[in-house]
Amino acid sequence: IGKTTLLKAIASLEIEDMPRHHRILHVRQEVKSAGTDMSVLQSVLESDAERNALLAKEGEILGRLEGSNSSSNSNTNNAAAAAADTVTGNSDSSSAKADGAGDGVGDGDSLTKKREELNKLMQGEADDEKFNADLKELDKVYARLNNLSADSAEARAAQILSGLQFTPEMQAGPSSALSGGWRMRVSLAASLFIEPDLLLLDEPTNHLDLEAVLWLESYLVEYKHTVVIVSHDRGFLNEVCSDIIEFKNKNLHYYKGNYDTYVKTAEDAVRNQMRVYQAYQDKRAHMMDFINKFRANAKRASIVQSRIKAVEKMDLEAPEAVEIEAIWRFSIPNPEPLGRPIIAIDDVTFDYKPEGKKDGEYILQSVNFGVDLDSRIGILGANGAGKSTLLNLITDKLQPQSGHVSRNGRLRIGMFTQHSADKFDLHLSAVENMLALFPGAADQAMRSFIGKFQIQGDEAIKPMLMLSGGQKSRVAFAALAYQRPHVIIMDEPTNHLDMESIDALVAAVKDFRGGLMVVSHDQYFITNTCRDLWVVGEGKATQFRGGFEQYKTETLERTAKRVAQSVKSLSNINN
Repeated sequence: IGKTTLLKAIASLEIEDMPRHHRILHVRQEVKSAGTDMSVLQSVLESDAERNALLAKEGEILGRLEGSNSSSNSNTNNAAAAAADTVTGNSDSSSAKADGAGDGVGDGDSLTKKREELNKLMQGEADDEKFNADLKELDKVYARLNNLSADSAEARAAQILSGLQFTPEMQAGPSSALSGGWRMRVSLAASLFIEPDLLLLDEPTNHLDLEAVLWLESYLVEYKHTVVIVSHDRGFLNEVCSDIIEFKNKNLHYYKGNYDTYVKTAEDAVRNQMRVYQAYQDKRAHMMDFINKFRANAKRASIVQSRIKAVEKMDLEAPEAVEIEAIWRFSIPNPEPLGRPIIAIDDVTFDYKPEGKKDGEYILQSVNFGVDLDSRIGILGANGAGKSTLLNLITDKLQPQSGHVSRNGRLRIGMFTQHSADKFDLHLSAVENMLALFPGAADQAMRSFIGKFQIQGDEAIKPMLMLSGGQKSRVAFAALAYQRPHVIIMDEPTNHLDMESIDALVAAVKDFRGGLMVVSHDQYFITNTCRDLWVVGEGKATQFRGGFEQYKTETLERTAKRVAQSVKSLSNINN
């Protein structure tokens, strides 16, 4: 449709009459940077170019003020020394700032107090115009730094990184050691730290776990500037957004309220348009019946002509016909019954590098649970807790160090992940890819099957690189359905899907009469497909005795405590 293109145009000030004085920042879906040896925390601090420039200017002015000690005017000499002591604590520390330590304003000094002391000096007896000009310039620097909350910069950066699930060790480590998903979080953290007047976020939840998504929701709700978000995560949009902009037919349509309110308002508007259009059609049909009935009647000729003119006027002012977009749905064939146990996990312990570790340090420790054909399990937990590891143990991609994973001998497991569409050879057609996955299938039967997923005609036989992202996802849905699985395992299935595809997947999973296990940060998907919640963390997998809203509340409380502890630890280090 062009949502990402619109964000790029806004960020590059290509929009006509876009104000030039606003700070605008666009956070893209993907970050290609390989990272540096600079620590994650310092990378975030260095991201604010304006703050860094102001700090450099502060150091430059302080250097000049100290240099004025060599002046022959004793009053200026004393004032210069007082100025340096006022803004830095002593003349030695000012040199450190001038050398680019950069965070002098974040070491506990109050910018407000500095400005008060500077104003006293400017009202003093110093008669050096250049000296007074430097003091005024320094006051402007501190005024802007104060607006940017520079005196709390390091604490704010640590708070944001902790909220996005960075441990203190990760914050202190180099960004080059991070995976692409974590570097994307660094980019997001930097944008939140800079606090631009207009923050443009393109699919910000794609690389986050649920814990980070929940924290980001709470942070953006309190964000004091404007945020524009492109996202397929309707739970996130419901929590964060106060207005919705619909991009349709190259036009923008504006709605007040969150996403659910937008859906209801848009549906009501369509119904109203349908009623107006139907009323026009009924009135026109009634008038045309009269015209056709009495067209040849000379006595009523004047009335007929009047009605003809009325119909012509109605047609000129006629409301537009309402186009109802077809709702696409697909189904996953229900499997034949299987005897229990379907999948049993008994005292499973696993770690990728078990050498030298105690049992209590393994990523998974003595895990027990089972999956049946009526299971609807949502697996929750922070990134790195072991959720995907657990799925790989169940699917026999990994072997436990101890314990046992048993599966019914006739069990078919269907996997759907955020990368399911990536497994296809894009130089082959959808039909050719499906036949490669299922060699025993007949060509015509496969064409008919994927036709149910709206991959028909030329779309079925042209190379998949020519298909849209949504069409590739539909081929991936077809591959899942063709397996006729007894149990479906999904790992972040909604990433890179549009709203229509997510709705279709939710409907298919709801109607499916087999087992389901889901790892997802998408609140809407979890609450609409899962009945039981299991939390993976600290080596354990335990069933959560409560609903999803209760889990959200408890998660936010834990995150708030961890963020506060991270900031406190940073403060202790600085002190």
